[in-house]
Amino acid sequence: MPRRPVLVACVALALCFPGVAAAADSHAPEGARGDWLPRSEWVMSSWLPFDEARLYSLLGTDRRAVAAWLDDRRTLGQFAARHGYRDQRALAEKLVAPRLRTASPAMRRTLRQRSRDMLSQAHLGRHVLFHVYHTPAIPRHAQEIFGMSPQRYRALRDSGSAPVLIAARGGRTLGASREALRTILAKRDDQGVRSGAMSRRQAQARSPSSRPAWTSTCSATTARRPSRWRSSAACRRPATGAARRGVVRAGADVLHAMVLLENAGVKRE
Repeated sequence: MPRRPVLVACVALALCFPGVAAAADSHAPEGARGDWLPRSEWVMSSWLPFDEARLYSLLGTDRRAVAAWLDDRRTLGQFAARHGYRDQRALAEKLVAPRLRTASPAMRRTLRQRSRDMLSQAHLGRHVLFHVYHTPAIPRHAQEIFGMSPQRYRALRDSGSAPVLIAARGGRTLGASREALRTILAKRDDQGVRSGAMSRRQAQARSPSSRPAWTSTCSATTARRPSRWRSSAACRRPATGAARRGVVRAGADVLHAMVLLENAGVKRE
């Protein structure tokens, strides 16, 4: 077959099936989806290798500005370059410098590499900073949180059921589910601190006492979504189709929903 017809056919196929974007992160395997992530525990549990407060201090910025910049194409390193840090390797070192003083030689190497990944990998960086509730820990502990098996929980989330309704189906009140979830995520963070993957300061920064900050960030990121999502349901939108299936996706946005329900009066930009 001549080359031109083949090219035309390929373009036509791409137009007919535009649904899933290719992964932008350089670590992603060939043909991976745009939302691909490595299954490493530090990524799945959002164990940030440096403190957020240090990141914002070095760049002279804040959480909201970083949330507005990051997407699945624009990296944290590119954002840093716009704020005077063009050498990503040097910035990665500077970010983890306080933690290297007490880390073992092996953990120093690990923290340095993870810091570089945070700067260079768009989706990974966005996930670790802002998608802390996209974790397999939630469906894994569905019995404690929602009063049902992980399989039933995933099926209900994939069908579009909101977390509050799922809790009711499992005989749990919103308050009971929220407390169970906080306990599970606190244990997850403690594990990260004990292993040296995350500092105690960073774990405390995203504890329940920091809820208003997380809520504000959720509001900022949902401002870029269709207007029908900009409501108390914005962070608990239903799952749809295969794109929302899987262990991580089934756990997405649950605590966001509970936080927003609890802080219904928080102003949304």
